[in-house]
Amino acid sequence: MRIFLLTATAAMAVASPAAARDGQPYFGVEGGLLFPKDQDADIDVDFTTTQTPAAPVAPAGPGDTSFNNAIGIDYRRGVDLDAIVGYDFGAFRLEGEAGFKRARLDEFEIDGGLVTALNTALNRPSAVPDPGAPGLAPLVATDFTLDGRVRVVSGMINGLLDFGDEEGLSFYAGAGVGRARVRFAGARDAAWAGQLIAGARFAITSNIDVGLKYRHFRTRRLDLADDSGVNLLGNANRFVLDPTNPTIVNQTTNANLFANFEQRFRSHSLLASLIFNFGAPPAPPPPPPPPVVEAPPPPPPATQTCPDGSVILATDTCPLPPPPPPPPEPAPERG
Repeated sequence: MRIFLLTATAAMAVASPAAARDGQPYFGVEGGLLFPKDQDADIDVDFTTTQTPAAPVAPAGPGDTSFNNAIGIDYRRGVDLDAIVGYDFGAFRLEGEAGFKRARLDEFEIDGGLVTALNTALNRPSAVPDPGAPGLAPLVATDFTLDGRVRVVSGMINGLLDFGDEEGLSFYAGAGVGRARVRFAGARDAAWAGQLIAGARFAITSNIDVGLKYRHFRTRRLDLADDSGVNLLGNANRFVLDPTNPTIVNQTTNANLFANFEQRFRSHSLLASLIFNFGAPPAPPPPPPPPVVEAPPPPPPATQTCPDGSVILATDTCPLPPPPPPPPEPAPERG
């Protein structure tokens, strides 16, 4: 599932991220289904052997031992909830996350080899000439039960890369690190944890996004050993010692079982997200100024043409015509 979602995110992303929410803080809540990975548990067995009378000493009883992967644990689908608060730097977001995970036990399986070894060590059932034979019945798998749930509380810091149109559909992917506290079957411990994240968001308003998120979560080593243990009683086993001077000795072995669960918690989650962005989208640019309209040029002034052919303003007076030339002088008379 993780590979598919990461591939889909990469295929649908575009090269340049949107800037609609750049430089703005946000917070959100997320919730959905938790799919815890199945776990195994080792069983440490402490045997205690007593005999009556104390002497002579019968053969030693069984020694303490461990059975690896003796218990298999399957979980039901659980609940994964978290609250996030972060800051959008643009193509990169940094956020803090407080998470809570819970799932109940679905199936509990115990290894048949462990049950057989316990019956042999505890002499269940016993046989004649053991006192009280057959005594306690042999153990079966259904004698071992585990009723409980796993709870995980975590605080993580996530780094995420954004792709796409944040004013519409966008995608993101990243990783986180932090601390987790795990509680299961009466045992609890804290460890460092890491997670991989991929998801998509859609802006339904200028401030609110809805989304879908995938998370793979994993802790480092945990110490979830059961310190109380489970006590199992055995049947007396009769020994006849020293055939030359027969002495009857009854020896009884009991056992205390301690479970040591797998040292990591791992899970997959599919979450729905509701995100609120504090900032508003940037204001649109101001409209361009209206174009400058130039006034039409004034009309040309009125003119008139004078008798001499000159053109003057209509308000001016034409020049007077030049005076006529003087008459010619009379010719002289001959005498």
